[in-house]
Amino acid sequence: MTEKIKEIDWQKVKVISFDLDDTLWDNQGVIEKCEQDLLEFLAKEHPPIGETFDVAGMQAISKKLLEEDRPELDNMTVLRKEMIHQMLEQTDGDSALINPAFAIFYGCRSQIKIPQLTHDLLSALKNKYSLFATSNGNSNLYALGLMDYFEHHFIAGIHGRAKPSPEMLHKICDLKNIEPQELLHIGDSYETDIKSSIAADCQHLEIHVKDIGKLYEWVVS
Repeated sequence: MTEKIKEIDWQKVKVISFDLDDTLWDNQGVIEKCEQDLLEFLAKEHPPIGETFDVAGMQAISKKLLEEDRPELDNMTVLRKEMIHQMLEQTDGDSALINPAFAIFYGCRSQIKIPQLTHDLLSALKNKYSLFATSNGNSNLYALGLMDYFEHHFIAGIHGRAKPSPEMLHKICDLKNIEPQELLHIGDSYETDIKSSIAADCQHLEIHVKDIGKLYEWVVS
């Protein structure tokens, strides 16, 4: 990991973009729990849901929606609400349940323990660089106590197509009036984060949340 960090041309970096899930915190099991909580809520409010769907069935609807490649469905909030809508539609449910059901899911998304090292790293970096969050997900950075570190949270489907599209990274460069190599994007996924960085001609660093400590040591050394 130290070698990867050393490969960055830090003299050029003016802006750093961070992925969120599994980069700044461990997201293992979180989405699965949120989906289960969502399903239980819907089954309680509208029993035919519980008789018709399990978590795998919900996920199948989401997967099918994503295959439609509709730009608006890059936004996970829109995608989840459309999934709920289709579940209710297929079971003659009341569409008034869409927003309350999504609120259950969204609230669960913020029940995450943020490592102290994540706070330490972002605090140290904020003193040297402009920081952005650039995510395919819909985490609430205000609820997680992280938004103060970032100038802006770029969200797929609102600020551009989902990674690996370079659109959101291009928009950061335009907003800050910088060259692509002056932007460093940090994320855990080669398929989304690194490919989007390469497409945008930005610098990139592939790390998982377990590597945050090593990056922090490098920053403060």
